[in-house]
Amino acid sequence: MAKGLSTEEFGCERCWPDSADAAWKSRGTLARESEIVDDPHFHVMILRCSQCCQSFLSVFTETIDWYDGEDSQYWTLLPLTIVEATALTQDAGPPTESMLTALGPKRKSLRHDYPKGKEPVSYWGIGLMIGPHD
Repeated sequence: MAKGLSTEEFGCERCWPDSADAAWKSRGTLARESEIVDDPHFHVMILRCSQCCQSFLSVFTETIDWYDGEDSQYWTLLPLTIVEATALTQDAGPPTESMLTALGPKRKSLRHDYPKGKEPVSYWGIGLMIGPHD
């Protein structure tokens, strides 16, 4: 385990497998639970595993370059505690980006990057990254 990485256990083999590529594939099976921010280039939602009920914060960002439509896209999937998931769905208005990045700063997260002109790649990160977006 990487130095400083949280030792909390999240998810099950179905929704949070050891392989980042398998975890990205599993993301497609998660149910949409709640929309937090619904913007075409900045989309934040809570997803849930139907098997173990683990909640995840999913953040999508995209930067438009206006040249040929193949714009860079980035996703981060961060497992949430019950307290965090509940707080994000309260009627206090949408959280700021700094509030989101404060969640699980030492927690394992899934990243999926699709930079313009390159093949997409899935990998493990730590904490929540919010990429540039329009």
